[in-house]
Amino acid sequence: MLPTFDDNAAFIWTIYAIGLAVPVLLLIYASLRARASKAKLEKLRAEKAE
Repeated sequence: MLPTFDDNAAFIWTIYAIGLAVPVLLLIYASLRARASKAKLEKLRAEKAE
């Protein structure tokens, strides 16, 4: 059952959306950065091994 927000519904739903989107986007960003860092580390290790 959804609560009734009356006149402030647009603002409240926007905050819910932001509250959901920010952690998801941060997770995606962190995953991409970790993948890039791992790739860079492997490249540096390969260069050092030569």
